[in-house]
Amino acid sequence: MCGIFAYIGNKEAASLLITALKRLEYRGYDSAGIGIHGVPLKVRKKVGKVSNLEEDVAHAGNQVSGTLGIAHTRWATHGKPSDINAHPHTTAESSIAVVHNGVIENNAALREQLSSKGYKFVSQTDTELLAHLVQDLKKQMEGATYTEVVATALRLCEGAYGVAFIFQDEPDLLIGARKGSPLILGVGQGEHMLASDASAIVEHTKDVVYLREGELVEVRRSGFKVSELHKIISSLGKNSWSPRKDAENPIVRLELSLEQIEKGGYKHFMLKEIMDQPNAMRNALRGRIYQPADVPDKWEIKLGGLEKAKEGLSADGISPLERMANASRLIFAACGTSWHSSLIAKYAFEKLAGVAAEVEYASEFRYRKPLICRSDCLIAISQSGETADTLEAIKMAKQHQALTIGVVNVVGSSIARETDAGMYLHAGPEIGVASTKAFTCQVVALLLMALRLGKQRGVLSETTLNSYCAALNSVPDSIEKWLAALTDQTRIVSKYFRLATNAIFSGMGIHFPVALEGALKLKEISYIHAEGFPASEIRHGGITLIRNFVPVICVAMRSDPAYEDMKQMVQDFRAKDAAVVVLTDDGNTDFSNIAHFTLHCPDTKLELQPLMCCIPLQLLSYYIADMRGCSIDQPRNLAKSVTVE
Repeated sequence: MCGIFAYIGNKEAASLLITALKRLEYRGYDSAGIGIHGVPLKVRKKVGKVSNLEEDVAHAGNQVSGTLGIAHTRWATHGKPSDINAHPHTTAESSIAVVHNGVIENNAALREQLSSKGYKFVSQTDTELLAHLVQDLKKQMEGATYTEVVATALRLCEGAYGVAFIFQDEPDLLIGARKGSPLILGVGQGEHMLASDASAIVEHTKDVVYLREGELVEVRRSGFKVSELHKIISSLGKNSWSPRKDAENPIVRLELSLEQIEKGGYKHFMLKEIMDQPNAMRNALRGRIYQPADVPDKWEIKLGGLEKAKEGLSADGISPLERMANASRLIFAACGTSWHSSLIAKYAFEKLAGVAAEVEYASEFRYRKPLICRSDCLIAISQSGETADTLEAIKMAKQHQALTIGVVNVVGSSIARETDAGMYLHAGPEIGVASTKAFTCQVVALLLMALRLGKQRGVLSETTLNSYCAALNSVPDSIEKWLAALTDQTRIVSKYFRLATNAIFSGMGIHFPVALEGALKLKEISYIHAEGFPASEIRHGGITLIRNFVPVICVAMRSDPAYEDMKQMVQDFRAKDAAVVVLTDDGNTDFSNIAHFTLHCPDTKLELQPLMCCIPLQLLSYYIADMRGCSIDQPRNLAKSVTVE
């Protein structure tokens, strides 16, 4: 996912733009660039790290002086990574500059039209098209403002975009717009910023406006005006289009702090975020699970985001929770790590709430013709709240009048706004590309939802609910006490496996998704090929991969109904000379003479065990990757969230 930052104010923009791009590095990128207002516009861009661009800008000195500018980190979609293909892109005279996240799907057709008019393209990107298109329309639309011209240009573009424009002949104008790609406006004193991510804004201001789908913002030093693109276009020539009301685009206060997006003494963000999981889980639980003061043995679960629908969505007087309780089935739609948390949720909802549940890859769901009915409930899970495929799944569900629930980490994100109701994770910012604390907080949120639904549906008795709530509430403390010893143990294990080329992860039942997540983490950051299997399923083909010294990591908890089968598989793996690591309960000695390494997890209920079991796998992946010298926070070819199709 690319990164955008733009600044208009009274400070020198270049250094602010570079600093913001560093804040956005975690999203993944292959090149970076800035554009500063001047005559002509001043553009500097470099392939590779932001540090390359920073060095180039330092050499340029006063050549990039100015107080209005745009910046970008690019993840290549059209054209290979290069200085020329990096953003910003300009017209031939450098009179218009643009940065862009997303994909213009009709790029080829529009490019051909402009080429026939004599426009010369120097890059392979779809973004350059936008600069030339705005210039061409400006010539045609006599007397039109740049706001009207940009709106018209974007109407001609099919696909997704988050864009920011500056203009040579407008020293006090910055224009941004979004469709399918996030864009946030930061509101300061005499200065404003546009960004694709709040982490680039927070050191300047905590007051932000989240642009909605299909909106454009006209920004000047003195203020801003947010409008809907279609209304600007429909009012062309009438000079009568008006900004959206504050109530529709309120200024909200960021919960983010600058300290949260710093490493805090850790070598990598990923390690910081692994170690922060007890605190993140407490935040996910806070205010949602509690004991009434007058009844100390009783527990209550309060999920405000599900007990009251958004304004205008509860005309029938039925809360989202009640609709979920009466749903014919739950459909979980997610991608990547969020898909694994959905698999865990399927086990939990079916057992604890007694409701049929299905798990779908959002990227596959949207390209089928799934059978959805009004009695269904689609639960969309996404750390960023901006995952393009998951957003499309929500749109499909809404077309069939199904209830849509969002589970996201980013306040004000697209999924949070598009769904009928939902839950925020409150995990705090996750900077490392490989998700850790967002994953565990997703599981916490979904477990809370399953328990609350189990109570609503009468599946769980009061006694059973109280025991689960007490156990869930104690998980963060158990993990916190365990982490120091676990860190030392996983570091030792990692030394033995750092040179592996393949690895197998295995679990059964609710621990199968944990095995999948462990394999994904190892692949993501260490570049070791890894696969996750249900243990018994390995006999149906995957067992051919087992040979001398191949690491096989098994999750074998005694409360698992398949524990005896798991024990047998561990013995089979060892018989084939695999290097076996077993995750099991505290005090379990069943694997002492079988496994090469045994990691013991604190005891808890079966449905809560994934919260414990995933953490050793995160640490193993981290230390193996660190010992291999990998780029842990910014793995090659990966972006933090996928906001293009």
